[in-house]
Amino acid sequence: MAKETDFDHDQLGHLLADHLLEVPRYQRSYAWEAENVEEFLDDLAKARAKGVSYFVGTTVFANSPNSDGRLQVVDGQQRLATTSVLLIAIRDLLSRYGKNDQAEKMAERYLKGYVLSEEREVERLILSPKNQRAYDLLMDGEHGVLDDSDPILTCYKICLSHLEELAPTAAEYQRLMEVSAQLEKDVQVLVATASNLSEAYVIFETLNDRGADLTTADLLKNFLFSQAGPHMRFFEENWVSLETNFDKPDDLVKFIRYEYASRHGAVSTRKLYRAIQEDLTQEGADAKGYLLRLADAQKIYLALRDPDNQYWSDVQVDVRDALLAYRRFGFESSIPVLLAAFLHWRKSSAAKLLVKMSQWSVRSLFAGKIGARLSEDAFGQAAVAISSEAARTQADVRSHLNKLIPTDTVFKAAFCAFGPVAPGRAKYLLAMLEKANSRRSNKSPRLLDWASNGINIEHVLSQHSAKVDDSVSAVVDEIGNLALLEKKLNRDLGDMAFGFKREAYAGSDFALTKNLAQLDAWDVDAIQNRTAELASIACIAWPHR
Repeated sequence: MAKETDFDHDQLGHLLADHLLEVPRYQRSYAWEAENVEEFLDDLAKARAKGVSYFVGTTVFANSPNSDGRLQVVDGQQRLATTSVLLIAIRDLLSRYGKNDQAEKMAERYLKGYVLSEEREVERLILSPKNQRAYDLLMDGEHGVLDDSDPILTCYKICLSHLEELAPTAAEYQRLMEVSAQLEKDVQVLVATASNLSEAYVIFETLNDRGADLTTADLLKNFLFSQAGPHMRFFEENWVSLETNFDKPDDLVKFIRYEYASRHGAVSTRKLYRAIQEDLTQEGADAKGYLLRLADAQKIYLALRDPDNQYWSDVQVDVRDALLAYRRFGFESSIPVLLAAFLHWRKSSAAKLLVKMSQWSVRSLFAGKIGARLSEDAFGQAAVAISSEAARTQADVRSHLNKLIPTDTVFKAAFCAFGPVAPGRAKYLLAMLEKANSRRSNKSPRLLDWASNGINIEHVLSQHSAKVDDSVSAVVDEIGNLALLEKKLNRDLGDMAFGFKREAYAGSDFALTKNLAQLDAWDVDAIQNRTAELASIACIAWPHR
């Protein structure tokens, strides 16, 4: 490593002035929040006041694989980007104060430079694609079109405000020059420049062994890239493909954790990085194969979150209700089981397991057994059994989940005692109860588009009545007081008394709602009785076998 990597000591401003730098497109975008920028500026101010140097840490570069000579920024982009934005703010304030010569020289030295080989002026620092437009607009003085929430713009505004306090008038412009001089001479940085990206990520991994101030996604990416060898382009392209499907790094990490759990069992986010590191450093492990496996698993994971995903087009099993149940109840801990099943079983068999898992999960939720570490461990064990081919059928999977799935007696009692249900969840529950009630009556279940906007949740005993009666407030949002009702019938009911609502209920196509019209009165006792009746139907809607 020592022969392939140069270590040097430099100054932050000097780095920008003497090199062309680029943040690789697969690196995370600018992530410093307001407090990080303010702390950086405050540290600089304290160092200037004391007349001492300020050490900002280590920056890791890789020599460019192209002929443009740009160093690739592997670690340090947050500080470099913030420093460049600070220099743009200094340039702009100098211009505002009429110091145009100084502003122009500032831009020439730190922000843009003429490259003979390209015969044109180029930016000294290129950021990731997500940030480059905002940075370009700042460079061109056209930041007014940016959204106020843009992190690069936020950084600029904080820097500009700091500088305006430091030099509130043109007479004090020298204070701005002092900041640039500090960046050039007194902000110290240790620089490691590797011969290639793979070597650079080895350096990064070593320097950040404890993972301070890095997200799990950063650590995972940089570890994988350190294993890339001659396949760096393959790793870059596949990582970008993975990353672009998630809005937040934490969402990507969650997926990677579930994929790992589908093969090895439950693991916490805190322990995930080390677990994958150990997994991929074992004899016979293949980082390239791991990325391909992630790509396959991601297709399934994204489909599990979207009932309209093209992945389901050739599946003959109706999985829509199950997928919506997963979405509305947040059944996350069992995702490893489903990943394992769709990767290792026939698609139709895995789809049937998906439906069954949604049913078991509803039972477990009512019994209070979903979300605890117990459920993650049990689902992890079931996933490993599928991946290792020890579990080949639904019954095999069920044997690993016995402790989570309550009996009918326990389920009915938990259903009656569950308490308030949110409207989105209530729509699913009542729709499944409606279908189960049809089966119980030996009728073909209706094709219900229960998730549509044309179906509302009706509070039989109105929410307004709960505001004036404490006994009602305790039960008004319970499942027994809720009913599916067509929007056209629900439109004018509002807070009307039960007697006036019965006609609307009688006109509903939902049998469980229509049954309400046969009652003479509706009170707390009636709610409890209906909840008990629905609990019996629930055992059919979500069977334990």
